[in-house]
Amino acid sequence: MKRILAIAGSPRVQSNSAYLCRRCLDAAAAAGAETRLLELCHLTIGPCLACAGCVDHAAGERCVQDDDMATVLEAMLWAEAIVFATPTYMGGMSAQLKCLIDRTRPLWGPENILQHRVASVIAVGEGRWGGQELAARSVMDFCFNHGMIVLGPACLPYGNWEVIGVAGQPGTVAADDFAVQAAEGLG
Repeated sequence: MKRILAIAGSPRVQSNSAYLCRRCLDAAAAAGAETRLLELCHLTIGPCLACAGCVDHAAGERCVQDDDMATVLEAMLWAEAIVFATPTYMGGMSAQLKCLIDRTRPLWGPENILQHRVASVIAVGEGRWGGQELAARSVMDFCFNHGMIVLGPACLPYGNWEVIGVAGQPGTVAADDFAVQAAEGLG
């Protein structure tokens, strides 16, 4: 993969999700990839209005809403691989990432523009079994709907399919050696 995009879905600045994205992208860049990081905490993306405006236009055209989703769609089209990262809230992904996912309709449909792109997921929660797997699976279902190829980190001894981090407070995921290794292995 030469172009890798990571999307950190946390509402927090300097989030644990973004930290693991950076570790992943740093490893990918060291291997020669061109990388980009989008942090949703810095973007304004409203929910889908179910207006079907994107359905009535050519594939890949922008949503009718005038917000930062156009930047995200452009970055997704640029990428050969996309890493989606989310904090875990109530066993699910962040609302910010869910808004983004719902707004990818212009890339879906008969053309399925994201088909065959590589995807992976990073999920961070407060406990080792804090619902990260459920949040990751929800994001993977989105990737499967788009026909993406979902990968996991190569460094895990048992071939798990996502990066799971444990962090109770902002910045504490750096102490989760397993998650940091997995993020770097994914990169």
